Amino acid sequence: MTETSDSFFSYRPVLEALKEMTSVPLAQDIVLLTPTGERPSYLPRHVCMPRDFGGLECNLDAWQNDNIVESTTLDQSQVTALYQALSSHVTLIQGPPGTGKTFIGGLVAQMIQDNSDESILCVCYTNHALDQFLNHMLKRGEKRLVRIGGRTKSQELKHYELKELARTKESSTGDAEHRMKVVVAKLYQCNRDMTEYLEKMMDPLDWPALEELFNKIEGNLYVNFPNPDSDGFQVVGKPNKRIDSDALFAMWKNGDRCPYWLEDMLDNTDNIDFENIWLLSTEQRLRQLKAWKQQHLKESINALQVMAQYYQHLSKEKETILMEIESRILNDARIIGATTTGAAKYRDLLRIKNAGVVIIEEAGEVLEPHILSALSEPTVNSNETKHLVVIGDHKQLRPMVESYRLTKVSGHGYDFDVSLFERMILAGYPSAMLQVQHRMRPCISALIREQTYPMLQDHESVHNYLNVKGTTGNLFFINHNNPKEGDNDPQATTKSNVLEASYCVKMIRYLLLQGYKHHQITELTPYVGQILTILRELQKLGDVHAFVSELDQMELRQENEEVCEQEIHELDDNNSIRCASIDNFQGEESDIVVVSLMQSNKQGAIRFLKEEQHVNVLLSRAKYGLFIVGNASTLQASPKGQQLWLPLLKMLEDQGRLVNALPTVCQIHPSDIVLCKEATDFKKYRPNGGCTRACGARLECGHACPLTCHPTDINHVLTSKQCAQPCRHIPPECPHNH
Repeated sequence: MTETSDSFFSYRPVLEALKEMTSVPLAQDIVLLTPTGERPSYLPRHVCMPRDFGGLECNLDAWQNDNIVESTTLDQSQVTALYQALSSHVTLIQGPPGTGKTFIGGLVAQMIQDNSDESILCVCYTNHALDQFLNHMLKRGEKRLVRIGGRTKSQELKHYELKELARTKESSTGDAEHRMKVVVAKLYQCNRDMTEYLEKMMDPLDWPALEELFNKIEGNLYVNFPNPDSDGFQVVGKPNKRIDSDALFAMWKNGDRCPYWLEDMLDNTDNIDFENIWLLSTEQRLRQLKAWKQQHLKESINALQVMAQYYQHLSKEKETILMEIESRILNDARIIGATTTGAAKYRDLLRIKNAGVVIIEEAGEVLEPHILSALSEPTVNSNETKHLVVIGDHKQLRPMVESYRLTKVSGHGYDFDVSLFERMILAGYPSAMLQVQHRMRPCISALIREQTYPMLQDHESVHNYLNVKGTTGNLFFINHNNPKEGDNDPQATTKSNVLEASYCVKMIRYLLLQGYKHHQITELTPYVGQILTILRELQKLGDVHAFVSELDQMELRQENEEVCEQEIHELDDNNSIRCASIDNFQGEESDIVVVSLMQSNKQGAIRFLKEEQHVNVLLSRAKYGLFIVGNASTLQASPKGQQLWLPLLKMLEDQGRLVNALPTVCQIHPSDIVLCKEATDFKKYRPNGGCTRACGARLECGHACPLTCHPTDINHVLTSKQCAQPCRHIPPECPHNH
């Protein structure tokens, strides 16, 4: 027996699709890495930009970047990427963090749609990225879109899911709908019949089943259980209970002796083939019952197999009708969205649609077979994919594979996690790179510019961000030497750092007391084991809620079978802190990010933190504030990670951002600066988010505010309602309900 992981079921549609492929579409570009040098033939020479870009007309054969930059809000790198996307059969667009990959992908799709009759298939690695792209297209006014798969979190997109459209749209009415109702009714009845049959098979052998069996086999065994009423008279036993064939069989099963009247009947029978089974001992009767039961099951299984074959026939008929309905819906769509797994799973349906253009988002995270399975080969019923636009960043996370031995960093040479995007770029295939980021404030973007993207520029908008409230800076590395749990236990499969998690949680609560909303703050960590520790620390607070994404939940269950479901339940709303692993937060952003690095040891063992792609994603998720909590000495001691971390830590130290305690400041009394080194310091020195001075402000009821300095609820609306001081007024006359 071979054991496989749950992820096999997500890979299976891709593997099935690869088995059917006989050639590689767009092989000259993808395999031979030789651009054709010609623009896609379906696009005209003159194309117009969308109306919100002034409807500017562009000549693909005489493209002028400067003219478009002057006439639109696009920058030089965006215009270059747009031109390459429209003028090449296969286009690679690299988008560093925050540079607007979804925006440029949406613009490319919009221009193809406005200037041709081609339909577009957009394939993304995650449901989150797919929702982003399709929502972007909805906002641009596109209504003829279909989302394949039913795991969207967007309420707007639920109406565009293929299954929902098949259920509600007029295209599913008529003959197909009638045939579907008939087949579904037959399936329901067949399933009901099989269920009843199975239940009967599980029941003990009764007389009706045995009588039916006796009629099918040779011999006269039924003579042993005659029906005494056949001559018009009834036979009764004690206490005046009627005796029939069923009762006789029950007596025989129980080991009772043969009734006297039946003995006389059997002794005088004329049937020469007769076998008197009443003479069998109790043990012999049990063996005989077992033999009859097996023979009965054999007959029942044969009948059940016939039912199952009929059920399979009906199921195939249902799939055929459903594909007919869904193909009508796809034929009317201009934009079709699917995850990589969904595109492979619905390959037959997409082959009927035969979208001429394929756009791959998050391509750096997508395994090469997933992209190949989304392309169309030239066949009798379909044409080859005409145009492929691949958008991603190979310097962020690579595709995930379960075996470390198969990864590039393992050094074994298999390199399964090298995406098609990375392979083609490193081989020198022409590509465009977006160079202006719109997410991170300059001090944060400087980290990834130093590490990975020397050409990255900041958009003017990121210079105008407000400073993070409650601290003296917007970027800090809070250094500590608290060891993590599990290092000394060789049996421990999950390791965590409780003290570090507690510090991060208390910091989050402190930021919430500055007036930030739950959805503005995200807790990130490289390890799912640390997520569970952070969640447990958050639950201790009682007043701070958190949620974990579906992907992180799945990984938590795989790593810790004893995890409590209530600890990791998903509650994605504006009143919850997002706790996430780095791997499952790529493509997302947050106003403020608190990072728990977890690793703290003298050996310099830092696992994922030695990989540039992971660190790149970690440093590039925050917009306004980034607070990293970890052991700098561990990072510096890592044999493989120090070349990555030493320049970053030196840069942070030179800027005064590498600290041993978070410098906090009271918003109301700015001169009051306190260094919070331990988790308990936040409650000790910043109990309500401000300093320890008494507030003393007069409430509406006339009492003094009992709290220490607090930057939220400045008008004391909540505090007045919660005042518990004795009221001097006669209670019925008190306007404050004291």
